[in-house]
Amino acid sequence: MQTQIAELYQLTKEKYQLRLLGGKSGLCNTASWLYLAEDAQNFSFLKGGELIITTGLFTQSGTTLQEFLRLLVLENCSGAILNTGKYLQETDVGPDILAFCEMNRFPLFVMPWEMHLADIMQDLCRLFLNENRREDQIDTAFQALLDGAATPEKPLRLLNQTGFPTDCAYQVLAVSGLPAPMQITSALNAYGYYYHLLQKDNLHILILRLPVPKTFLHDCSDTICYCDSISLGIGVTAESLANLALSYKCARFALAAAQFWKQPLLQFAQLGPLRLLFHIDNPAFLQTYAQEHLGVLEQYDQKRNTTYLETLKVYLQADCSLLRASAQLHMHRNTLVYRIQKIKELLHTDFSDATEKLELLLSFYIREYLSI
Repeated sequence: MQTQIAELYQLTKEKYQLRLLGGKSGLCNTASWLYLAEDAQNFSFLKGGELIITTGLFTQSGTTLQEFLRLLVLENCSGAILNTGKYLQETDVGPDILAFCEMNRFPLFVMPWEMHLADIMQDLCRLFLNENRREDQIDTAFQALLDGAATPEKPLRLLNQTGFPTDCAYQVLAVSGLPAPMQITSALNAYGYYYHLLQKDNLHILILRLPVPKTFLHDCSDTICYCDSISLGIGVTAESLANLALSYKCARFALAAAQFWKQPLLQFAQLGPLRLLFHIDNPAFLQTYAQEHLGVLEQYDQKRNTTYLETLKVYLQADCSLLRASAQLHMHRNTLVYRIQKIKELLHTDFSDATEKLELLLSFYIREYLSI
């Protein structure tokens, strides 16, 4: 877990006479670095998650404090420290600004002019450097676990010392298209979850220590999938750090399925028979198996531009109910009866054998699995 604004505040408030004016609800925001900002034109350099410190020199070029803070929020900064006494006064922070900070969960602090910027920046940068070094070490240890590699004792001890016991349950979540990690880390902090977030193969991987509240799935939907670009896959429960690799693989597959079916979120546990296929490490065999059972219909469809494969799939998924299948296919019952009769002739079956129906349905699942 990255450093939260609340921790930085506690460590520096007495030494530098910091006071929180507004945005108390954002004290759980994570902070990635310190940035001295005196000109709104330089905000393109921000990456998100920065704690901003300013003397208010920007006011000399016509930018108001409210405009400045609004830009910081748009850049996903974690909070701001105003060095008041020369360009800014505490009285400049009016009710509108305080309401804005609270609404946007943006902590706003003031520090008197007598406190030297160089001193607080040195202290905070030292804290960030130490924290970033520790985060890198935790990243490395988790990367090895996710890859299924044997983790040496020293990295494992580091994880244990930072709140990740070996014999504890975990769940891995794979997130795609996440534009601003601070958006979810701050919310997870507010919910009180214990986690680690890292990047791997252009994805954000969230390792969550269990147990979590019953509202977990609802929280995930609201917190992580906060915009249309984001997709989320949730892996199985790992009973210890040693089983983390399986949870990770399941999360990656659930994510791929979510993207395939254009859904924002999917749990591996929701994937039905696909879970069984996931554990068969022989795609060539699966392809051959499906072709043996569906190849005849597929060739017929290709030659005659028919859709018997789709008809059979819906019919089997409807438990061979003509009524349900015709409704799902938007097809007259008599038309469906004709098609099913033709399919029976092509496959030399009457669908009376449960094993035969299972093999056909499983073949459709295999085709779907191999497409994900």
